[in-house]
Amino acid sequence: MAKRKASSDKPAEEAAAKPKRSRANSSAPKVDPGAEGNVLEFAAGPGGGGTLSLERTSSGKREGQSVQSKKPRGAAHTSPSPQPARAQPIPESVRERFIQIGNSFFFPDGAEAFTDHGSRVTTRSENAIVIQSMVAIARERAASAVTVAGTDLFKKEAWFAARLVGLDVRGYKPTALEQERLVRALARRRDAEHGEEPSMMNTQTTRDDEASPPTRRAPTAPREPAEGELIVGRLVDHGPAPYQHKSNQPMSYYLRIETERGDREVWGVDLERAFRQSLSSPGIGQEVGVRAVGRDPVTVPTTKRDAEGREIGREELHVHRNQWSVESKEFLDRRREMADVFRDVAVGAADAIKRFPELQGSYLQLQMARAGVEQRIESVAAREQFVNALRAHLAKAIQYGQALEPVRLKAREDQELEKVKDREHAPAR
Repeated sequence: MAKRKASSDKPAEEAAAKPKRSRANSSAPKVDPGAEGNVLEFAAGPGGGGTLSLERTSSGKREGQSVQSKKPRGAAHTSPSPQPARAQPIPESVRERFIQIGNSFFFPDGAEAFTDHGSRVTTRSENAIVIQSMVAIARERAASAVTVAGTDLFKKEAWFAARLVGLDVRGYKPTALEQERLVRALARRRDAEHGEEPSMMNTQTTRDDEASPPTRRAPTAPREPAEGELIVGRLVDHGPAPYQHKSNQPMSYYLRIETERGDREVWGVDLERAFRQSLSSPGIGQEVGVRAVGRDPVTVPTTKRDAEGREIGREELHVHRNQWSVESKEFLDRRREMADVFRDVAVGAADAIKRFPELQGSYLQLQMARAGVEQRIESVAAREQFVNALRAHLAKAIQYGQALEPVRLKAREDQELEKVKDREHAPAR
């Protein structure tokens, strides 16, 4: 009896040892970003071109594998014929942007972008274009919701891209600022002329310089900003990252701002210094102005590839490195007013300094320069030309938000004292 009881209890013990599947969790897709990096998972809706995932289900079967029905006795044992997977729909915008090899997608320069697993798309990148393409695939397959996992930046950008096209998102809780960013983007879409739906590929990338050769510029990248051109928008994010968020690229620094025409991403190693030395110290969510204030020529090594993307050697490229300035828009608006006053020769120095005390050092520097050229240049017209050129140079520095260091009066006094000593020790005639 005892042995029979132990035998009857064994199935119950095995059942108790099996993990119970929560009803709440069974409806949500499971995402494990550890081995695959960043993950966007979804369930295709009706007509979305069913999926054949290679993940094992709790029953040990593979998804997409038909369950074998019972055969009548005496039937020959044959292997079930494989079920062909239905072709997965890919948006035309994704096909045009990337090169597909199997279920992997690559940039034209050979860098890996993402991998399509049917109901799950994975990537090790944080590139905004890659993320938007992953979302476009989910939308193409009639998904109504996605689950995101991975780095904080990936989840944030995937949430924004998915919500922008009407998909629900699980796995990320947006901040109030990110909600506001979404509302403004949706409002711009609503107000688009002729009621046309703008492309979701609205993130522009401004290439810096040495981080990547010109042939690697993204197809949708706008022209590189001219020196002195001001880019204005709300600061969304910034920080160090591999160039264009590609793991095979060198480290650089990026800044992402929301402009009237959509998000814009600017890259440049000097941006890190620009933030660190910013006079207004702008933070996330503030209106900022980004400006390339200078360029330095540099030579950088790069990989040389053949037409098929295979590495065939190394080469040096002669490019330039931008010098950046990042300040709050409020700070730059005041600086622009100061520069306009300083340029106006009709405004006296006393009146200008009374309105903008910060201009005292600039006017003192202009005054000292005028006194100096009077002793070295005889022509009055030439002296005025020099002073006007210096005034324009100082006004530009004021407008660009550069530090305004007051002229040290002690240095001027020391120069006058040296002149007096020279006269006292001069030989008498």
